[in-house]
Amino acid sequence: MDSQAEIALANFEKDFDEFLIACNELEESGVWNASEMGPAAAYFQADVFGAILQVMRADGVFERPEAEVLNAMFGTSYTPRQLSELYHSIDPVLRSYLNEDADDALTMLKDLDPELADSYRNLLLEACRIVSLADGVAEKSERMLIAALREALA
Repeated sequence: MDSQAEIALANFEKDFDEFLIACNELEESGVWNASEMGPAAAYFQADVFGAILQVMRADGVFERPEAEVLNAMFGTSYTPRQLSELYHSIDPVLRSYLNEDADDALTMLKDLDPELADSYRNLLLEACRIVSLADGVAEKSERMLIAALREALA
């Protein structure tokens, strides 16, 4: 990973950690219904993770640099093969996410905290961008998927 990518990843991690703290505060204040939705931080982490898997799969191959970036973002240790297997096990859910549900989390968050929703949208798109560039080049399929996600989140 080059120094620009490392800086982008470090900035994302800092901003995402701050976002997750804000999610915990939503939950603690009673604004987030944890009994119905589960922990807020976990909900949004899963949402970002799913979007990243979609981007990783867009070019048809789960690359080691992409897996390394995802692992750095989430503190995991997936191999490209494990990510591929995970993707295929939840593929229908992920397709639904991109095609129909991409804005659900954002819409829900806008109702609770519009400023936090803007932050989340930017973080989600930035995570996808960072992963798409992990192997040095954002493939056309990855760029198109991110553009579709950006449009869905507009």
